[in-house]
Amino acid sequence: MRYAFCLITFFVAAMLLQTSLFPALIPPMLQPDIGLLMGLCALAFGVREFGLIAIFTMGIQADLFGSARFGLLTLCYLLAAGIILWAAWRELTRGDLLAAWIGGVAATALAHGLYIGIGRVCGYDVHWGQAFAKVLAWILASVVWGLPVAWLCGKWMYGLNLMSTPVRERWAAEARLAAARRGKVMRG
Repeated sequence: MRYAFCLITFFVAAMLLQTSLFPALIPPMLQPDIGLLMGLCALAFGVREFGLIAIFTMGIQADLFGSARFGLLTLCYLLAAGIILWAAWRELTRGDLLAAWIGGVAATALAHGLYIGIGRVCGYDVHWGQAFAKVLAWILASVVWGLPVAWLCGKWMYGLNLMSTPVRERWAAEARLAAARRGKVMRG
């Protein structure tokens, strides 16, 4: 039940941010692909199966609310996640915010690069200048927004107790250390 609640929360948050809040408040150059960043954080902090389901769910969300070809973004999200897991599985799944941030930037570049390449093969009319500029804008936006999204998603998953065991232990040890530095004692 907690997993479903987390996925629904990520889906609704990504949908609201991507379709209404970011276009109204953020310049187009800094509007990230928030669903991909959230999905990759779930992959980095949670168990692998939940992370892949989150990537798939965020791909469906992106396809429903912004794709020219339904299913292509979902496929590209999953391919990018697979490539990142293959290349840096140990580094990504340690529970480190920096690894989740770098993974989000890499996933953004990979997913949208694959979208352009596969879309071009499937007959999607690609204007190379516009496509390159849009991918660069998404990469810049993921650099800017990736770390706050990783922190918020990590806190949300920690609160729901959805992190993998080693990641949860690491975050709990860091919380105890931070509390000890502030002069408070935390148990558990």
